[in-house]
Amino acid sequence: MLVAQQIERSYQSLKILKGIDLQIQKQEIVAIVGASGAGKSTLLHILGTLDRPDKGTVVLNGTDIYALSEVHLAQFRNQQIGFIFQFHNLMAEFTALENVCMPAFIAGQNQQAKGKELLKMLGLANRASHLPSQLSGGEQQRVAVARALINDPAIVFADEPSGNLDSATARELHQLFFELRDQLGQTFVIVTHDETLANLADRKIVMQDGYLKN
Repeated sequence: MLVAQQIERSYQSLKILKGIDLQIQKQEIVAIVGASGAGKSTLLHILGTLDRPDKGTVVLNGTDIYALSEVHLAQFRNQQIGFIFQFHNLMAEFTALENVCMPAFIAGQNQQAKGKELLKMLGLANRASHLPSQLSGGEQQRVAVARALINDPAIVFADEPSGNLDSATARELHQLFFELRDQLGQTFVIVTHDETLANLADRKIVMQDGYLKN
């Protein structure tokens, strides 16, 4: 599904990624682990088109994504890629359902029925009309998961998705990823410091000093 080859990225004189080669299969849950500063988030952002590599290629479902123009890249990102971050980044003035449907609205589609179905799947059917401030931290993060899924992305990238949650809520979120993989055929790439989640993944990749160890 995704093939990254010889990815390099530097910031000023500091080389963060040093020739990364990586393949991700459809319906795979891959955890990327490593010490702070190893390059995990930088790699995730490049795979997810939030940052550009200095060198190398990323091909997702046959599309060389960094050969696209900025306009087409933005369209591709919205339609093919989902994101979940440590902080849910919900818009405070919109309801849970409106937050979920926002990527679809941006794509010119009305997906409220699907948004409601996703919230129901995630146990939030009765919270659709609530504002983020009226939701618990775990509920807010599940809304963010639903938002990542609204456009049927080919792949979802998650950057420390449970880093701001208590241990019990984090376990619930981790279980949710596997349920979504099984029910929807979803693919996840997750940067995490949570060893429990990493060990549950189909594959654990260790980053160290800008390289992949395994």
